[in-house]
Amino acid sequence: MPLGTEKHAQRMTADTWPQPNSGRCAKLNYPCQYQRTARKRGPKPKSSRQASARVPRCDDFGHRAGAFSSRESTISGDSADIGAPSAILSAPDSDVERWLGQKAELPSPISTVPDLFSSFSDFNPFTTCSQIPFGDQSSSECSSILNYGRFPIDLSPLATSCVADATTFRYPCLNPILPLLKGTLTPQDACDLLDIFFANDDGTGTMTSCPYVLTPVIRRKSLLCPSNPRQTSPALLAIILWCVSHTADIVAFRDTSARTRASQRLYFLSMQLLKNRDGDNWHRVAGGWVIDDDISIHPTSEGQDPLCAYTEKPEPNVDDVICFVLLTCVISRSEFKEECLKWWNKAVLLVKKLGFNSEARITEDTPSSQQMLLGVREEHEERRRAFWLVYTLDRHLALCFNEPLRIHDSDCQVLNPLPEWVWQNLDIIPIESVPPRLCGPSTHISGTGFFEYFLPLTVALGDILELRSRVQHPRFGSFEEPQIVSSIEAALANCEYNLEILRLVQEPPQCSISSKMSLSTSPPSLGDSSEPSQPARANNDRTEVVIAYCQYVIRVLHILLYGKWDAVSLLDNNSGWIASPEFFACTSNAMAAGEILGRILEMDSDLSFMPFLFRTYLFHGNLTFLVLADRMAQTGLNPSVEETCEVVIRAQEVSAMTFDTAFQRNFCRALRSTLRSARDQGSESRILTRKVLSTYRWTRGSRGLL
Repeated sequence: MPLGTEKHAQRMTADTWPQPNSGRCAKLNYPCQYQRTARKRGPKPKSSRQASARVPRCDDFGHRAGAFSSRESTISGDSADIGAPSAILSAPDSDVERWLGQKAELPSPISTVPDLFSSFSDFNPFTTCSQIPFGDQSSSECSSILNYGRFPIDLSPLATSCVADATTFRYPCLNPILPLLKGTLTPQDACDLLDIFFANDDGTGTMTSCPYVLTPVIRRKSLLCPSNPRQTSPALLAIILWCVSHTADIVAFRDTSARTRASQRLYFLSMQLLKNRDGDNWHRVAGGWVIDDDISIHPTSEGQDPLCAYTEKPEPNVDDVICFVLLTCVISRSEFKEECLKWWNKAVLLVKKLGFNSEARITEDTPSSQQMLLGVREEHEERRRAFWLVYTLDRHLALCFNEPLRIHDSDCQVLNPLPEWVWQNLDIIPIESVPPRLCGPSTHISGTGFFEYFLPLTVALGDILELRSRVQHPRFGSFEEPQIVSSIEAALANCEYNLEILRLVQEPPQCSISSKMSLSTSPPSLGDSSEPSQPARANNDRTEVVIAYCQYVIRVLHILLYGKWDAVSLLDNNSGWIASPEFFACTSNAMAAGEILGRILEMDSDLSFMPFLFRTYLFHGNLTFLVLADRMAQTGLNPSVEETCEVVIRAQEVSAMTFDTAFQRNFCRALRSTLRSARDQGSESRILTRKVLSTYRWTRGSRGLL
């Protein structure tokens, strides 16, 4: 055997060392493992010491107010350091490597292939950081990257192959995680994913945005600033890329296996970066805090500290809320829907803990002399928008999964979100031109921004959910609530009136905003007969799409207010509900919704506008047609109902192609089967329909779409 081979054979590792006698270890109650003798490391090479001396390090990602204040001073011409943290958490590199080396079972809601890692065996998310094939950086440098929030601005010359592109790619905000993307995404691809994250879908039939991103809480100009980007949690950056990677239409993802591989790597990277920021992974002990990975069931050797305690733990902020929301949205569409409730509970608890539902707590740490600074105003508005996003999604998920509300209207003591065109141009709009706002949930549709049109609809949805919860109460269910129903009807009528006003009024186009003009809160004059520009026409097209979608959702809310939500109960009709006035109210609203749906298909042939949200309302809005199709088997065919059913089926099929979900495919099967049964007078189709629909129940104690 050659000498080199013999030396290589003599190097034994923990994986290759002969296993000890397992019976003896079990008898003595010792952990059966190989213990390597600890030796001191030699000095670093001279070149490495010189390189590390030249590498500047940024501070720990800490207090958000400090980060925004430093951005404000930088914009003003000051040279203050960015992001002075309130507390710096440091840990030895060896501890971080040990954390990253833990073979914890991390759930992967995306892949369904058991041997997925066999297609990219060079990547193991459970190995130590030095083994991750994101670059050639040393383990200590990579450990510092994955440690809490401490990220180097630059890396040693060993990693220049990864960071060399930082001077040429578009968005420097990705610098903190750029070394970790080596082998997963190129800098150009990462920038493309960020562009898609902030893309605004105009609803013209081409999906250019990510369906999981309901609205970016962060300003595009702030994060994508080429000179002084917003200081952002690396965990949020990784989760943004992971979220967008599922639907992004870029060249790197044209191959399905490449998309799956990149999504898996980004998912595990996101989990590694997020787990140390998640407060649920930290526990109080004598002397400080410990993280889950440091807790061992085996006794430590004599003379060693049993736990590595830290005096402080990472402080959560708005970035963590956005992380939990994105995880909730993506996982709720996967085959592991139950996992989304875990992240959803984290998001709700965190916004309440941080006080984002209270205007007083949002501004309590900011001196009055600084509240008019751009950075501070932006920070406060991010907190408000994060809360209202959680509020909106709370009502949507409660409808999807037959869950109770977690955020009630009485908890909302925060200002309404700014209009979208004001928020995106906050840096150039004078303070006196910002529209006045009120505290509490908004009930008026005022524009085409997400919060402007969808937040009022979810307020009405929340009232319906509260009423349904009261009706299903075992003792309060017998009490009639006509005043509550009348109040909800008035709110929905007000939303319809707002849509008619919106049709007549054009919003201020963003392209006409300049830093030197004072904007009025009133819309432009309607008497301008000049030819509209291309952005103005696009804005008008979006307005028409928003109005049509909102009109459909309003009709569905009427159906939810008057009707029954469970499809099997509707078909069985044990309570005789079909003969009640409420059924006729549901029928008229369902027919009106079908007509609106036909207009939506003409404007948005792919149903690509808000597909994540619309699929649920499409499902509930079409349940009435199951009853109508089933009754046609007894009363004879109705041409108008039959034609509307075909429109509904086509919409369901288009929606399933754009944003595929199992319950949409199953509903199409059920409705087609019922319609075929009405035409052929068959009974087997009715049995099949009930079997398919029994999977999704909205009775007391059922889980809806779970």
